[in-house]
Amino acid sequence: MPFRLLLLFFLFSSFAMQAQGPRLIITGKITRAESGEALSGALVLQGKSKNMAQANSKGAYAILVDLSTRPVLEFRFFGCEPQKISISGDLLKKASNDTLRLDVQLKYSFFEKEGVTIRPRGADTVIGNWRFFIEDYLFAGDQYVLLTWEKSLDDARITLASERDGVIAQQRIPKPAKELFLDYQGHINVICEDGFYRVRIRENEITLFELPPDDFISAIMPCIDTLDGLILFSNYNKNYPAFSYFTYNERDTTIKRFRFIMDEPLLGLYNYEFDYLNPKDRLYARKMEAYTGVDKRIIAASMTGFSKSLYYTPLYAPLFVTGDTVNIFDHYTNKLYKYNSQCEVLDSLPITYHKPKNWKDWDRKLLQDDITKVIYTVYEKDGVYSLKKINMKTGAIEGSYKLLNKYPKHLRVRNGYVYYINRPYESLQKKFLYRELITLSQE
Repeated sequence: MPFRLLLLFFLFSSFAMQAQGPRLIITGKITRAESGEALSGALVLQGKSKNMAQANSKGAYAILVDLSTRPVLEFRFFGCEPQKISISGDLLKKASNDTLRLDVQLKYSFFEKEGVTIRPRGADTVIGNWRFFIEDYLFAGDQYVLLTWEKSLDDARITLASERDGVIAQQRIPKPAKELFLDYQGHINVICEDGFYRVRIRENEITLFELPPDDFISAIMPCIDTLDGLILFSNYNKNYPAFSYFTYNERDTTIKRFRFIMDEPLLGLYNYEFDYLNPKDRLYARKMEAYTGVDKRIIAASMTGFSKSLYYTPLYAPLFVTGDTVNIFDHYTNKLYKYNSQCEVLDSLPITYHKPKNWKDWDRKLLQDDITKVIYTVYEKDGVYSLKKINMKTGAIEGSYKLLNKYPKHLRVRNGYVYYINRPYESLQKKFLYRELITLSQE
């Protein structure tokens, strides 16, 4: 809307609301103090009256005030400190022809304060502002490494922040980014659309090092953890319904398989894809098997796109290390398997938490607290998520906690708190990092 028409609109609205008396048209521009950025949608409120205006896309506003009411204007924009200005005294001397030009700069406020109405009580904003979206995050001691962007992930940044100091440093990512990845050695990496970067933080400065893609995919991503000189890794492929867990002994370079995971009914359907091919495609699958060494049935399933069909669900049987024990949650044999530090089986426990009355409620996700090592499983219904603690001695659920915000993303647990990224439901707010204290209720 042209500014002249916008001005007329506010003049009309204000005349309708104001009682008769000396009037003054106040116009100006509302910007961010730190950057000069126009604050589109910023509000101008006159005391407790209903008189108000809103800035246009260029930050311009216009409001008509009755001077007999001794007006005080409040300028507000979410993520900024509000500012009140009394329209009196020396300020009125600057008016010309019943018009006053009043430009306002609002200071950026990094942390949202307790009690903001869009956030449920008990969900603390750890980090969040209106300058950028938080797409992903990882912990780095008492600091946070964030994947952030303003317009798109094609121009994302690594942001180092803390609760005490706010944003400490930023570094642009050279390629379009997707997510952060914490490897088995504790290094933070950025996964991009066509590359990988290692994040190094020294003396609060961020440096990115590009990694060889083949080495990262084959030697880093499959590794899960280390224990007593062993590297634990798997040959998991989301497009195949079976995989194994292995150990790599750093001392003698030997490799040992210690657990095989399989969804037997799904594997049967997967293998039948070859039988459904027409003769010409079967011949092609056999030729590819001879040429590549890959089983013809795997090639056939790839040709038909079975792993992308409604009949296919990727395997989920995660491994977690607690102390000197390796735990594998095999949801296909309905057991929790425990191994010692040399990955020799110790015991197994029955598990049933992954088979609730409504099977869709289980979110196929387990989370481990990286400090206390407690393990939770996640449930979701209509956007509401719940964490349920798993008793590692019995395999049963011993308590649950329901998150206050709906549709959280990237849930992680640390020292008794659940962290996640969220934009509150039906809110215009950007994505913030939240935290809730896990207070378990009995099942």
